[in-house]
Amino acid sequence: LSVVAQEYIVAAQALGSPRWRLILRTVLPNCLSVVVVQLSLYFAEVLLAEAALSFLGLGEPPPTPTWGNILQDSQKYIRNAPWIAIFPGCAIAVSVLGLNLFGDAVRDAMDPRLRT
Repeated sequence: LSVVAQEYIVAAQALGSPRWRLILRTVLPNCLSVVVVQLSLYFAEVLLAEAALSFLGLGEPPPTPTWGNILQDSQKYIRNAPWIAIFPGCAIAVSVLGLNLFGDAVRDAMDPRLRT
């Protein structure tokens, strides 16, 4: 909403620019990068929440192979075969990190304020 109050929006309105053009040409490019970053952070948060709830037994039922269920099942074998727990844990960490880096890279590519 703060984008709508910017001076260039008010100037475009004063010049008689149609509402759809204001939205497509000025408001949307300035808001899209923020929305993409928020979505990538939200997806990472959902991934962590699903894994945590499945690990605690509150997610998908045990026959469903989720990372949380795999971590929960690997507790029995942690002394003899620690890689059963290490690989799903690393997959969760790498996925969350990848989603966050993806959102940051898309913001850097799409944000018109960062262009020179």
